[in-house]
Amino acid sequence: MDILSAHRDGLIEQLDEEVAALAGRGRDHAQRAVVLHHLHDHSRGNYGWALAEARRTLRIASGLANLRHRLDRWGWLYRRRDEVRAALERLAETLGDAGRNRTAAAYRAYRLSSSRALRVEAEASLDLELLDLLEQCHAARRSGEAMPFEVQQSLAGASESLAAAAVDRKALERAWLAIEATGLRRAARRLLSDKSLDRRAARDVRRGAIRTERELRADAVLPPSFKANPAQHFYVLQQSLRERHHQQWREACDREPDAFELAA
Repeated sequence: MDILSAHRDGLIEQLDEEVAALAGRGRDHAQRAVVLHHLHDHSRGNYGWALAEARRTLRIASGLANLRHRLDRWGWLYRRRDEVRAALERLAETLGDAGRNRTAAAYRAYRLSSSRALRVEAEASLDLELLDLLEQCHAARRSGEAMPFEVQQSLAGASESLAAAAVDRKALERAWLAIEATGLRRAARRLLSDKSLDRRAARDVRRGAIRTERELRADAVLPPSFKANPAQHFYVLQQSLRERHHQQWREACDREPDAFELAA
């Protein structure tokens, strides 16, 4: 392996570690909303799909919280309450995994497409139509211009295809089947089904990006530091995750009996 290839592989490894950290755990819906909002913000508003996905992420978090509250308060109304709770937590876990994978795929594609040093990896791992659309997005960002609406729509469609492909559809189907067998089925469909989420996303499109972003930033689950300065909040998050990773690495090294001798 030559020096350039080794350097590129090192950059890809660093990126993949960052992607995994930012996508978070299944329950880290608010963190993913911050990350997705950053993509929209960084693109100077050209990457509308990322804003819509951030909104979708928070709606899933809100829907799950609503269903848990309903079960805690009115659980005595449901037959086999323990089974209902287990089905809800299974759905929550599966939706969390899906959200993590969707965010990771989108963030990785955005970063790969923005770096000339990672062009080879971008061409190898991304659909070429998506790559071309993302490059147009970056060109518009650098020039300070807005992408044509039809190009933004094409980018949204290609990004959704990428995100959907990252999801374990069979696991989602099994989780929904479990919910369908409980008294929560109607409320769950109303709050969390793809059809319901898509309908609310379409309403956001009609309202416009400015109003959608304003409503997202006002969401109660997002911290005050994000609302005050989303870009700064993201970079603090990014740095804190890097420091946590390095600390975990140091602690792992300290547990190895020969770590000091190997380092020397």
